[in-house]
Amino acid sequence: MLSIPLKRLFSAAVIAAALSTSPAVHANEPADMISVAGHQVNMVRMGAGPYTVIFESGFASDLTVWRNVAPAVAKSAQVVAYSRAGHGKSQARAGERTVSANTTDLEQMIVAAQLRPPFILVGHSYGGFLIRDFAAKHPAQVAGMVFVDASDERIEVELRKIDPAKTAQDIKMSESYTPPKFKAELKHVQAIFDSGRLTTAGALPDVPVAVLTSSMKHENPEFFLNSPEGMKAWRSLHEHFFRQFSTGVHTVTANAGHNIQLEQPQLVIAAIEQVISLASDQEKRRLYAQARATLFSQLDRVPELLKAGREADAGKVVAEAISASKFSEADINRIGYELLGKREQPQVAELVLKANALTHEQSDNAQDSYGEVLLGAKKAAEAKAQFENAIAIAEKQGKSKRVLGGYRSNLAKAKQALAQ
Repeated sequence: MLSIPLKRLFSAAVIAAALSTSPAVHANEPADMISVAGHQVNMVRMGAGPYTVIFESGFASDLTVWRNVAPAVAKSAQVVAYSRAGHGKSQARAGERTVSANTTDLEQMIVAAQLRPPFILVGHSYGGFLIRDFAAKHPAQVAGMVFVDASDERIEVELRKIDPAKTAQDIKMSESYTPPKFKAELKHVQAIFDSGRLTTAGALPDVPVAVLTSSMKHENPEFFLNSPEGMKAWRSLHEHFFRQFSTGVHTVTANAGHNIQLEQPQLVIAAIEQVISLASDQEKRRLYAQARATLFSQLDRVPELLKAGREADAGKVVAEAISASKFSEADINRIGYELLGKREQPQVAELVLKANALTHEQSDNAQDSYGEVLLGAKKAAEAKAQFENAIAIAEKQGKSKRVLGGYRSNLAKAKQALAQ
């Protein structure tokens, strides 16, 4: 079964197509035809940003279903909405319209349009299958995914457990509502639901994800899927699907039906923006971890240099590694204490905190931290000078009594060590 009864799906598609012919919609949605493998594809591209958001519509739907969402997202990202082959204004293509074939078409369009990752994939209904297939095949290109009341291949398996006769009736009605040109593709989709399996190239990447689920109540539902039992199974499958990801949000709405992007577009916009934000944070963490690993790989050379009496070379390696890392004063300070404590490398820590103090001459914290490692190395006179410098800088910058109190306490320790 498709993600909703096809009668409702096609009603939404007809409304969207009718609205797309109005002058106002044309003014806001510039049409663009692009040649993809010798076929014309209707693709709309707008906006700019570090991420490219690609929209996949549901079964038998074209790009116009995203008209209430795409312009808002385009304020902070490049947005791409398109109509698959044989949909909307896009030219039909020969061959079977399987999930894999549709993914191949998307791959070819990305190349033809010169779209660059990272991608945020947004899939509604059957489009959820398509973004999953693409993400499994190209995990490195995908930074996040948004599933808008997306299809789940196990829904009919679950519905048959409850009432096989009503489930079979749903399938017959869906087939009867399908326009002739989509019946061949429907057979491939139905085969997925019959088996309860969606075959993809591999596992999905663990990227930030938003799952949107409709829980709208239906009075006297025509389809079993829209009955309380059917909706409960639908929501349960979405919850199970969402649990495989470590980062994201699952939002359930009773204020919209299956076409959330049309009925409650702000919810979809917010979900996309949240995934972009989470993806940005994840990328920052990845780059930070990468820079840390590179820095420590360089610092691992230092003990051997010190052992060989090459202190100047060791200091140079540390200074160059810190400079290349682009880390802040606070980052380097934390790394220095990590070397001093958990990693038990006090000599390397001393060189790191020294380089930090030299690089950030007007940082009272950097001067004090270097003083502490010197004091621990029983270099009280040098430590005393560092603490005095930290106090002078802090006083000039108007730091709090608490901060100054800590520096003065360290200075007292250094003086006490010198007096012994």
